[in-house]
Amino acid sequence: MQQGRSERLTQAITRSLRWLRQRDLSTHELTQRLLAEGFSESDTREAIDWLIAEGYLSDARLRQRLIERYNREQPSGRLRIEQEFARRGLGAPELEGDEESRAVRALTQRFGAPPATAEPREVARWFRFLLQRGFESETAQNALRRWNPRLDDHL
Repeated sequence: MQQGRSERLTQAITRSLRWLRQRDLSTHELTQRLLAEGFSESDTREAIDWLIAEGYLSDARLRQRLIERYNREQPSGRLRIEQEFARRGLGAPELEGDEESRAVRALTQRFGAPPATAEPREVARWFRFLLQRGFESETAQNALRRWNPRLDDHL
């Protein structure tokens, strides 16, 4: 009987390591995946404990990577960030800087320097981009004005 349990635990760890090589997962996500694959709660718990002890799984490390991503690499709005953290079973993060600055950084990263002139269609595209990144509409409008002060006529 012990051999069967040990074998299942090894399978749970092996499967978990394969998933973790593909992308970072939270403890919550990995637990849900293992349970969905039919592993028992005790095997799942033991596998998670082993992965944490060995340094393969760390919610704190994942949390820091996500904060870095959503503040610098892919600046996003509070709404998107909170949804992503909740989906992964992590508490809401403390965010750097203000929302509007992240929105301006997102515009600059995606579109570069603002053009001298802009068609209403382009302005709408920039606005939609910010909304898709999780910024509220008022924040998006203010960020567009900060990014390109000549847009006052279009907003």
